Amino acid sequence: LNKKQLEMMKEQLVSRCSAGLSSVLLTVPLEKPLQNEEEILDYLKCLFGPEVQKYIMILFTHGDELEELDQTIHEYLKHKDHEDLQRLVTECGGKFHCFNNKRKSDDQIQELLQKIEGMMMENGRKFMVEQMKRNDSKGTPLVD
Repeated sequence: LNKKQLEMMKEQLVSRCSAGLSSVLLTVPLEKPLQNEEEILDYLKCLFGPEVQKYIMILFTHGDELEELDQTIHEYLKHKDHEDLQRLVTECGGKFHCFNNKRKSDDQIQELLQKIEGMMMENGRKFMVEQMKRNDSKGTPLVD
């Protein structure tokens, strides 16, 4: 995203999250691992404060690619070639889910929603965004 797009996104986030947020879903496609997801995570931390990490669930998509490799998501993440993904998962408290894009079952959606609900309960339900409001008055640094 360019600076203008990020500024528009920031304004939307401020207005939509003024009552707090329950969770943030960071989607990472396994077919094209890590483009700018680490920058997005840094941007979210600048916008909401470092506590937001407790409210982030990473959703890996294209888990069907792992079946072709005969691997689970856990095995995939442990591989030395995926240290960047390991770091991202660690920064977000180890919370992730993996979708198989070829499977048309509601089961994986229900599993994701249960994980998000568990995360929300663990975190006391809502994250109040005072940090974001403070950053808004100072001008949040933008990701290039």
